[in-house]
Amino acid sequence: MPELPGKQVYLTRASSFLCSEVERARKLIETACKGYKIKKVSTVEDKLVYTGGITHHEFAKELEGRTITGCERKGKNFWITLTGSGRLPMAHFGMTGMIQFKGQEPTWYRRRPKESTDVWPPKFHKFVMHLEPQKGSVSDEARELAFADPRRFGRLRLVPSPVEDHPPISALGFDPILSYPSLEEFKTLLLKKKATVKGVIMDQSFSAGVGNWVADEILYQARIHPACPVQELTEDQIGELHKQIRAVPEKAVEVNADSMRFPEDWLFRWRWDKGKKQPGGAKVKNEDGEFVGMLEQLKPKDKDFLALPNGKPATIEFIEVAGRTSAVVTELQKMPAGVDIKPKVTKGSKGGKKSRRGKADSDSVGRCQARQDCSQKG
Repeated sequence: MPELPGKQVYLTRASSFLCSEVERARKLIETACKGYKIKKVSTVEDKLVYTGGITHHEFAKELEGRTITGCERKGKNFWITLTGSGRLPMAHFGMTGMIQFKGQEPTWYRRRPKESTDVWPPKFHKFVMHLEPQKGSVSDEARELAFADPRRFGRLRLVPSPVEDHPPISALGFDPILSYPSLEEFKTLLLKKKATVKGVIMDQSFSAGVGNWVADEILYQARIHPACPVQELTEDQIGELHKQIRAVPEKAVEVNADSMRFPEDWLFRWRWDKGKKQPGGAKVKNEDGEFVGMLEQLKPKDKDFLALPNGKPATIEFIEVAGRTSAVVTELQKMPAGVDIKPKVTKGSKGGKKSRRGKADSDSVGRCQARQDCSQKG
């Protein structure tokens, strides 16, 4: 099978999907499958992944014989549009979900040694669509599309059209790429909340598609502490937050969610080793224990640390906010004066330095320099 349309890139796995990663999958499906007829759907029983009261047999039966007209997305959910009056297939990747075409690399996947794309159907697959070209389809060759999910946190469902009128899409907030509110609308929505700013922007009913690391990136670029209560934000901070909630996902979409092309001054490029001295070829995992990538590929070449505006190394502190491990650059992301929120201690912290207590709405752990050697004690 020839290369599918679009550049095939290898992606690092971040801690959770964001709209840019799902947007990449959406584009791939639309580009490679539009005009194809679903000849057959082979499914595997999984009562966790198939949700909404459907069985895997019902999922297959409702799709077979219909033609793909496109693929759409909101937040972290995407759905394939089809001819006919039946329901539409919708997917959510969860932590480890992925799509894969036969003979091609999966979407969110970095192949380890001895693994091969020649194995088909892929391990942990939930369905395989057998696609038949039609007059007007994007190619005249048969194709096979699989959805796989090793850890089974992904979801597959059938949703009536228009999907925007039905859960889960009807319950989502604005999409930073597709339906961004004005500053005044954003401010009104934000100030209705009474939680930490990170907790709010990760709430899918507020902003659909913002995952853990991208929330940290937004707040770092906006120079806002993730544990700051939204009611304590200044007018300038609200304006900068409004700007960055759009700018960060837009940049990720622009580079096709290829993390090796993220800007060198993004916190993303420096957060993964948590200050531990280790070789550049070391494997890096996120807080969920999932493989993210090789350290030497995540960090920019010829740079040893995330630099502050004055050129000195930034200090990255790891705390827990809204139930998630959060990276904070302490010199630039400060809590407002007078805000005193008691921290907790995260069990099993992998911080490169001794934990220290600080002001956050939960755990404060692993203060470290963003240098590779992390030699200075905190």
